[in-house]
Amino acid sequence: LKSCVLRFSAQEQEGLWPIRSPVVVCGGRPWLPTMAPSRGADTRQRPVGAGPLRGAHRRLALAVAVVGLAAPRSAAAQGLLSDESGEECERRSCLPVDVTQFPPLCYTETVSLKGLVTQSFAVCPVQAPYCDFCRGTPPCESRCQAAPMALRKPGSACILDEQCHGQFSKCLQRVCRRALRTFQLCNADDPNDVCVLGRKACFRGHCQGLSQGDACSARPEGRDIDCNPGWYCFLNLCSPQLPAGHTCAGQHPGECVRGYRCNLALAAPLCTRQFTLDLGQKSSEATLCKSNHVHPGARACAPVPALALNQMNRPLVSGIDCTYDQQCPRADGSSGKCRCKSWWTGEGTPGYCELFVQDSSRPTFKRFWENSNRLCHQDWSPELCAAETGLKDSLLKINSEIMSKFSDPTSVEQCAVEMLSTEFAKFGVSGAKRCSESLAPSAVVAVAAAVLWVGALGASV
Repeated sequence: LKSCVLRFSAQEQEGLWPIRSPVVVCGGRPWLPTMAPSRGADTRQRPVGAGPLRGAHRRLALAVAVVGLAAPRSAAAQGLLSDESGEECERRSCLPVDVTQFPPLCYTETVSLKGLVTQSFAVCPVQAPYCDFCRGTPPCESRCQAAPMALRKPGSACILDEQCHGQFSKCLQRVCRRALRTFQLCNADDPNDVCVLGRKACFRGHCQGLSQGDACSARPEGRDIDCNPGWYCFLNLCSPQLPAGHTCAGQHPGECVRGYRCNLALAAPLCTRQFTLDLGQKSSEATLCKSNHVHPGARACAPVPALALNQMNRPLVSGIDCTYDQQCPRADGSSGKCRCKSWWTGEGTPGYCELFVQDSSRPTFKRFWENSNRLCHQDWSPELCAAETGLKDSLLKINSEIMSKFSDPTSVEQCAVEMLSTEFAKFGVSGAKRCSESLAPSAVVAVAAAVLWVGALGASV
């Protein structure tokens, strides 16, 4: 337990979305707890316990890491991006074609003595087209199957979460049920709808959270997830969020109402609406600016600097190898992000410089951001918000645009396309930078995530 820390994904300082995406890292990797029947919470991001993320939830973590929008899992010296962040990239490869056995191996995972994770993938034959991420402590392996594991409907007996089919499905008390978070829609008459956080009760069609003065605690699912929308968890008590224009202290990312952040660059910090400040106005973080970028010296909103090019008209910094953010400077002195390559084979550094900054004026982005602030809990992940509000198409479109603009010099190999693709991020034959506009909905909403939102961000990407 002493090796476990609560981290927020790298985007909390990068200016993409106004929602946090917390992850508990134990021993350098995300971990799941042993499922306690009395709690039955969503285990996609939970503390130490039974083992690393698996199945659909593992696919989420992997896919998000592939497009560079989630903090890579820490620990290994060889794949480490920086000593300060402890972030690590996974090494990936394709398994050789195996015609000596049936069903063949489709996935293996090993961990070196230094903690470096190596994943190997293979394409399954048509007779057994399905492959699941292996379960258990690495080294482990999976074989191709004729049918996916997740086939059991809510109310069916189960042992593993991966056996349950449907949105938000988990194996709770050995029965597949929908594990719902605070403020999610629920049916009090359906025994398979289980509210697992806050008051753990369904009332008037929503899972009820805690209110002012109720005891709360920061969880892997979010610092404020125990509290109802409009409240945040501060000093272990649910407190009302501060309204627009109210003075603030910046002691908690959720102290201002949804869509607002505490602007600490002002002489008297105030709750300021995101994406509203003009160029030259003082700002302590990028998401307050219309440009989504802050000049580090002036602490004021500024245009995103143009990419520096060499004599061959190629970027000097964007896309080059790196191990920490400071190796990715922009012309104004701000730093980009050193992100994991989508397909690092072990050659060169595991990271590359990404200078992309989300255009906050894009209609789809703005529509999704406004609706998420109005209809979703501040600690919901983007895929959860999209599923609850019917905004899946909007989220998919935003992901498509972002992925197409990344500078990753590598791309996902064909052997891993199927396993790393998710409901909101599908990788094509030629690489990870393209996102299909015609994705079929997945049965598990938890599979996609934060390919986007990752939020409450402070500095430009």
